[in-house]
Amino acid sequence: MNKLSFFTNGNIEIITGIGMHEFPYHTHNSFMVGTILEGCGEFCIDGNISILYKGDCYIVPSDIGISIKPICNFSYTTICIKKELAKNMREYRCDKFYYHGLNNHLDELVTRFRNNQIDEQYFTVYITNIFGLYREGNTVKSDITLKAIQYINFHCERKFSLDELAKSCFTSKYHLIRIFKNEMNITPKQYHQQCKVRKLKNMIFSLSQGDITYMLHFSTQSHMNSIFKKYMGITLGNYMSIMKMNEQ
Repeated sequence: MNKLSFFTNGNIEIITGIGMHEFPYHTHNSFMVGTILEGCGEFCIDGNISILYKGDCYIVPSDIGISIKPICNFSYTTICIKKELAKNMREYRCDKFYYHGLNNHLDELVTRFRNNQIDEQYFTVYITNIFGLYREGNTVKSDITLKAIQYINFHCERKFSLDELAKSCFTSKYHLIRIFKNEMNITPKQYHQQCKVRKLKNMIFSLSQGDITYMLHFSTQSHMNSIFKKYMGITLGNYMSIMKMNEQ
């Protein structure tokens, strides 16, 4: 069982979770920062494994993979810097993914933002300062991986073959799988699933689940719901209920 709450203001979303759900290795197109509130869990970020305890913090830049395996019942707060702000955060790099002793700074930042004492621009500047982020050119991913990511995101609603994806990257599908898996730690198919989950979150309040199942080419509605729970940690129905309560 996993319980989540969401607070969204502009380009920043703050998620608070508690439970024992195991999140498989996945990526985000947002820049994420989080802290452990209680308990502990095993985190793997970009292949780097660490056990985090109460008060520990972590950073997950855009398109960097993360998995979470709870060791005991634990709770956490995750900050997602999204959309246009996420594009700006792509300029920044970090020397490490795990931090100790910065949770109080992060808690204060979240509280001030929730109370409208600071805007999102100040929020991101504060993040870069407390975690010592620095600017550097984008040399992390190969052209093949970047082209594949761009193609998958642009054609997220389509059903396309691995051969078609590889052709768009001017390479063979075997070379694409090897390069993509080596740099992203997930397959192109898994990345496409995650992309569809992100799209699903934006469509769910304007279209029926049946229509979304058809438009995003899930095999069945049940399959769509199982993929959503796999990556989000809660059912689609619970997610909709939480978001509706936040609007009240």
